[in-house]
Amino acid sequence: MAPVSRTDTRTSSRGATDLAGSAVRGSVALSIQWSLNKLCTAGSTIVIAYFLSPSDYGVARTALSLVVFLALPPLAMGDVLVARSRRSDYWAGPARRLALQIAAGSTIVTLCAIPVVLLAIDTVDRVWLGALLAVLAIRPLLQALRVVPMAKLRRDLRFRLIAVIDGLIQLAATLISVGFAAAGAGPAAIVIPQIIREAVTAVLYLRIGTKIQPRRIPRAHVRALLWTYLTGAGAGYVHGLVMNVPLLAVVLLAGDTQAGLFGFAFMLAIQANSIILARLGVILQPILGRLQRERARQVAGFLRSARVLAALCVPMCLLQTILAEPMFRLLLEPKWEPAIFAFQALSLSQGFYFAIAPSMACLKAQRRFRVLLVWQVVHLILSVPAYWAATTLGGATGAAWVTTLMWAVSAPMAVWLCVGFATRRGFPQSLAVFSMPWFRGLPVFCGGYLAVRWLSGMGALGDVLAVAVVGPLVLAAALVIARHTEPDVRAIVDRGTQWIKHLYARQP
Repeated sequence: MAPVSRTDTRTSSRGATDLAGSAVRGSVALSIQWSLNKLCTAGSTIVIAYFLSPSDYGVARTALSLVVFLALPPLAMGDVLVARSRRSDYWAGPARRLALQIAAGSTIVTLCAIPVVLLAIDTVDRVWLGALLAVLAIRPLLQALRVVPMAKLRRDLRFRLIAVIDGLIQLAATLISVGFAAAGAGPAAIVIPQIIREAVTAVLYLRIGTKIQPRRIPRAHVRALLWTYLTGAGAGYVHGLVMNVPLLAVVLLAGDTQAGLFGFAFMLAIQANSIILARLGVILQPILGRLQRERARQVAGFLRSARVLAALCVPMCLLQTILAEPMFRLLLEPKWEPAIFAFQALSLSQGFYFAIAPSMACLKAQRRFRVLLVWQVVHLILSVPAYWAATTLGGATGAAWVTTLMWAVSAPMAVWLCVGFATRRGFPQSLAVFSMPWFRGLPVFCGGYLAVRWLSGMGALGDVLAVAVVGPLVLAAALVIARHTEPDVRAIVDRGTQWIKHLYARQP
């Protein structure tokens, strides 16, 4: 074997550095874009709540959940292309055809299923439910149109362009949703803007995408591509079921008002995590996929990102939990106060769920779609009877607490599936991702919760002090503790501090 020269080593190192730099710059751009959008979404959710009733919210969330059961996710074909990034141009043509064919089938199935759904569900407004399902039926086709161009942008790590496109369109859709709600559109204010967003996104991605060269490839290759898609899409489909089973259980067993309370609490609870995660799966899969032949580095990078996310997400989730009551009293009308306990439970669940997006991205990068599918199927099978029993007894709040318990078990299992095959210490490392931030945060936030409860006796002034003073102080204390006890967080903070100092030193 020929020796490796210093020139080759420097060239390889420089290439790796350029790749990492592109990934970081793109990740920052996408994170900033998604963070701003999520802040707008959180604000719009509160504004829309003034115009909609819990029953309106329940109808809209029910329609969105049912579509997940009736349609395969065409965007999973993009994950398959990214996983095959070395020859993605070869697979682009058949991938687009298969995505469109599957999306067309999903649209037909959804339209044909509407009468059956309306006969089976009598706890919501059937006219609204049927109309919203008919509109949502075209969403798979719109998503299929952007599968290939978006996969190519992800492959090339062009996250800035993705950030610009998705950011502007999402912002426009959010403003449209608020306008529709103010105009009295009812449940349509939540659903119609999503379809508009998908349509405009598809047009823009098609315009910037490169032309696909027609290729004749063997049928065996097409079947292999289809099988890989079905495995990956099956995992995404089952994950969609896992995420939407609780709301459907609530609407079937407790009615549309309870479903609206659960859906509203869920939408609010996920906002902080969404801001921090910032579409991490879109970024992580192509980056970890480039380390496919270096499993040790791949797993080490995944664990490092999971630990950093835990140090940020767990304090935010605990903060939401202790500030739930004063925030609801200050920002929302009394009709939403029954959602407080569900919101607290779902906020706690986010203290485990933060690891799901990076875990799914890691499994996809490792091309372990079957493992991803089996994990989600097991989660679904165990959750259905639990949701049925809890919703019957406790409505929206019961379903929310089952969600927390399920993710408290399933999320550490997901992390272990990502790292267990590469290291013997996978299980303790997986548990440490969750246990350490919870042990650090609980004492601080328990003290903060006691302070919030004491201030609640002072009325509106106490609520303002809780949100404006106690919350920021408790969060700052938790982050300082994480800075001094978590090496990965300390390294990132120190690096950011040095970068800021260097930036200021260069200014005249």
